Amino acid sequence: MRNSIRFRLWSAAAISIVIALAIAGVGLRYLFELNVERRVVSELTDDLNELIAATSFTADGRLFVASTLADQRFSNPLSGHYWQVEDLATHSLVRSRSLWDATLALPKQAGNGELRKEELKGPGGELTVAVIRTITDADGRAFRAVVAEDHRNVEVSVGEYVRDLAPALVVLASALMGAFFIQITVGLAPLESLRIAVKNVIAQRTARLDVAAPSEVQPLADEINRLLDAQEKALSRARSRATDLAHGLKTPLQVLSADIRTLRKKGESELADEIEKSASAIRRHVERELARARLAPGVSGDAACLVREVARGVVAVVKRTPRGKQLSFVIDAPRISSRPSTRAIFPRFSAIWWRTRRVSQAPRFM
Repeated sequence: MRNSIRFRLWSAAAISIVIALAIAGVGLRYLFELNVERRVVSELTDDLNELIAATSFTADGRLFVASTLADQRFSNPLSGHYWQVEDLATHSLVRSRSLWDATLALPKQAGNGELRKEELKGPGGELTVAVIRTITDADGRAFRAVVAEDHRNVEVSVGEYVRDLAPALVVLASALMGAFFIQITVGLAPLESLRIAVKNVIAQRTARLDVAAPSEVQPLADEINRLLDAQEKALSRARSRATDLAHGLKTPLQVLSADIRTLRKKGESELADEIEKSASAIRRHVERELARARLAPGVSGDAACLVREVARGVVAVVKRTPRGKQLSFVIDAPRISSRPSTRAIFPRFSAIWWRTRRVSQAPRFM
């Protein structure tokens, strides 16, 4: 499996999908938390505006809140929803009942009237989301109002969102992995066709890769076809050289046959037998190679040889035979021929040879 392209691509896709969806999940959680906090701040701002509208100073300069907020959670002790108003001159406080006997620790800087969002510690030390605004009336008296909500409410909303989001991400990851698997299978299908084409070449059903490959794979198929062409040419040259070698050995074997007969006439039969045994082994190998060359496909294209030199070599061998010395030869052939056929190379010499053979009853040499 480690060497499988399909497995590697699918593994890489699966890992990428998991990482991407994990990052997306974290990002969606963060965005949802921001959205919830923005909604909480918007609601707190409405409550803060209502609190500021209900806050004023009495004739003797004391801070007074005319009525409590409409939300009943501000009336329940430690409910997680709090408000507080501070007189900046005397630092006296007016608090919601939900704070009980605790206070909200406000920052030292009072601000200049703009709305500020802060994170404050609640009555139990918990983190709260708060909005603060400083108001100054026409007489120059200033107070600071704050409305806060426990941050755990935001966390609960975010947790519920994540619990709903996680199964959706798992389903999406499974769907994407399946889609990638199908895509990889379809994309690698041409490689299977290429494998079958190579198998047919190995089984000698075809000589070339006859497959319609995509543009990314076609260069590979072309290179394989060029390799097959080069291999075929090399095999053709090797067969041609083997054939030439076999034909070249037949002439010296004929000379050895003549020498064997000469040795037998001289009474050296033992030496003649040894030479004949070796010559027979060589002749068997030569005949086998010639048979293989005949079965193999022929070499395409024209060939050339030195006709006159070949004819002289044949004549020199024949003259060494017992009756070859009694014959006379005339070589009438072109110097070079492009067709390696015996009768085409030296037709006149061939005719003279066979005519002289019939007259003199010379032994058969070929």
